[in-house]
Amino acid sequence: MNDVRAMPIFNAIHDVYDNVKLLRKPAERLAVNAGLTTGQQVLDVACGTGWATIAAANLVGDSGRVIGIDIADKLLDVARSKTYSAGLSNVEYRVGDAEALEFDDASFDAVICASSIFFLRDIPKALQEWHRVLKVKGIIAFSSFGPGQGQPMLGLFQERLARYEGQTLTSQQRIVRTDTPEECHLLLKHSGFKDIIITTEQLGFFLPDTLAYWEEISSNIFKLRLSRLNPVDLERFRSEHIAEVESLRTDQGIWLDIPTHFGVARKHNIY
Repeated sequence: MNDVRAMPIFNAIHDVYDNVKLLRKPAERLAVNAGLTTGQQVLDVACGTGWATIAAANLVGDSGRVIGIDIADKLLDVARSKTYSAGLSNVEYRVGDAEALEFDDASFDAVICASSIFFLRDIPKALQEWHRVLKVKGIIAFSSFGPGQGQPMLGLFQERLARYEGQTLTSQQRIVRTDTPEECHLLLKHSGFKDIIITTEQLGFFLPDTLAYWEEISSNIFKLRLSRLNPVDLERFRSEHIAEVESLRTDQGIWLDIPTHFGVARKHNIY
């Protein structure tokens, strides 16, 4: 996430970011889908609190090394603590810009990016940088979410929150360019990558109740928007939205839909 405007946003939610359970499985699956092997040198771009970094470190082993970069230094502090608790010594974290990497050409066997590529201001520019730092035959792998992610709850949440903020929903929406396999494929192709494989996995799960749902939805970047509501409006908003979600609950709980795209490709030549 290279946009410096995003740094205070993610730093502000560093203490609750790992409450967002939908981020962990895609990150761990990304490391597996990338086909990482023992001894590789790996760069994890926009690593956040280190879920993919830790998974990659376990795969490359003590003879390998993983460097995680992110613009939010407080997220990196959380990542370091988790990595230390996991007993890993083959990991390093640095503050870094996804679109202007401070690494030499052909430095890494693999570059991975878990559930973050869609936050970047200039995705093609970032992909060119990732291509540059890869060795020939090196692997790039990223994950992104499909358009059904979190629906219908996320749509209900955004619509209601926009009304409380006095804004239209369209003014709140971010342009997504990685929410279909076709878009992911084209981005990799136009950035010079070959042997492109796009797969989609359903990584959804049931949340037991509305308390668990509220913790999930209010621990991501929406936390800052919610914090701007006055206490009375916040409680009213929460009550109204929870009632909507409760109506969707089944005997198994509240289903959180997480269609996840994985883009994996190789660098064949100098771009």
